[in-house]
Amino acid sequence: MEKRALIAFILSLVVFLGWGYVLKLVEGPQSQRVEEQVIQALKLAPSVQEAPTKPSPALQPSDQPTSPVAGTEFVGTETRVKVTTGLATYMISNKGGAITDILLQKYNGPKGDPTNLVHTVEGAKLPLTIEASDPAVSRIIQEAYYETSANSLDLTESNPTGKLTLHLKQESGFEVVRDYTFHYNQYLVDIETRLVGKPFAGRELQYMVLWGPGLGGETVSNSQMFIHTGPTTFINNERVETKAEDVSGILRQQGTLEWTALQNKYFSAVLIPGRGVKNAVVTKSDSNVYVGLDFVAVQSSASAAFSLYAGTKELQILENTGHKLVRLMDYGWLGNKFAFLVKPLLRVLRYFYSLTQNYGWSIIILTCIIKIMFFPLTHKSFKSMKGMQKIQPYVKVIQERNKNDRNKMNEELIDLYKKHRVNPLGGCLPMLLQIPVFIALYHVLFFSIELRGAPFLWWIKDLSESDPYYISPILMGATMFLQQKITPSVGDPIQQKVMMFLPVIFTFMFVSFPAGLVIYWTINNILTISQQYYIYKFTKD
Repeated sequence: MEKRALIAFILSLVVFLGWGYVLKLVEGPQSQRVEEQVIQALKLAPSVQEAPTKPSPALQPSDQPTSPVAGTEFVGTETRVKVTTGLATYMISNKGGAITDILLQKYNGPKGDPTNLVHTVEGAKLPLTIEASDPAVSRIIQEAYYETSANSLDLTESNPTGKLTLHLKQESGFEVVRDYTFHYNQYLVDIETRLVGKPFAGRELQYMVLWGPGLGGETVSNSQMFIHTGPTTFINNERVETKAEDVSGILRQQGTLEWTALQNKYFSAVLIPGRGVKNAVVTKSDSNVYVGLDFVAVQSSASAAFSLYAGTKELQILENTGHKLVRLMDYGWLGNKFAFLVKPLLRVLRYFYSLTQNYGWSIIILTCIIKIMFFPLTHKSFKSMKGMQKIQPYVKVIQERNKNDRNKMNEELIDLYKKHRVNPLGGCLPMLLQIPVFIALYHVLFFSIELRGAPFLWWIKDLSESDPYYISPILMGATMFLQQKITPSVGDPIQQKVMMFLPVIFTFMFVSFPAGLVIYWTINNILTISQQYYIYKFTKD
């Protein structure tokens, strides 16, 4: 009974750890239920999505100008306005008023330079490009040179807000005004856009703002397979993930829209709708993926407000920013059930980091604290296992004697348990109570940006990446094997062989896991072995 419970417990962990990978292979990161809802919504509202075979006029420039202004040559020199907010440095071009760089000073890339959230692709549109339904008008908006209200902005604690205005006005009367409002020590930028399209009043032009192509700051990691990277929209209180390969033409998502974003494991660029916004947009040009917002236009004029969040997926920052950005963090179906434990565990981990200045040692301290908290439960579990091992010969006799009478066998087993004061579930229940904490800590160590680039000892240079020399996974497997060796064997020989093979399975699984998670599991195994040894060698009952 005890051995079967332990097998079920460990196999459940195997399923839990491998479930995300299986979903990626079988059905992708978006749940089937959400996909069916989106498809059904599109069927009910055919105007939401353009026909896949019909190219989007806003993304496919015509060879023949559709407006007299299409052949206009724009005179000017491109300059870039530098804006520093403490957390980030923005570079905004006067050509089109789009963003060319967003540098995060706190986070370095592979070459040691600041992470740039703008993923530059030659010939592709820059983030916050405005598209019109007429390619000729799009060309004006994107290639003309705007007047800027400042050459640079440097925000400080005493100067916490800065506004940059880019203004374009043509002789024809077509006018574009773009206002960027930046905030000190925040990733949030408030943006207002006004387009006056009187020269095109009879053409009913439509406009949208796009973020893309893709998102910078993405790391090449084996753990990427367990998470969704790419377009994500929070609409109708549902988190809808879209795979880039499924995007054809323009996908418009209508409903109660909170935000639409491009994201990877640690960073995100989020467009948050405000006044004058009607839809979320996911689109692709060539192989480049964009997300965006549709503006409400009247007689080819539009006035809209929205916000841009371009920064880290740090739990505390997302919660403080609001707009339900915390839903950028997705721990999977099981992880979300215990997400309420993630925040306190992360806070404790960060507290220990403030003392040690090393996340590796902080993980070890946190593991020891958790082990001490669950010491009474673990102690009870191991004592129950030890008691079950002692009465195992009697259990086999009763089972053999009453193999044809299950009711009588159960009655005699219950009497045996009462006589020896053992509980067949006593070894399983204490372990089950620890599962929520384990799952929450697993997600803290797997998803938290705090571990990104954090070194530990010697060969471990980044706790968010897998061990390059496989030393920690091998140590983890060895400690797990030793733990199995000293655990009482109460099952049949086949069950015992299965239990002894599990350390090998876990070792191969953990090879691709972040080193921080492997360290936690290894230290937990060592503490468990010490506790088992003490109980089995020095306790008499």
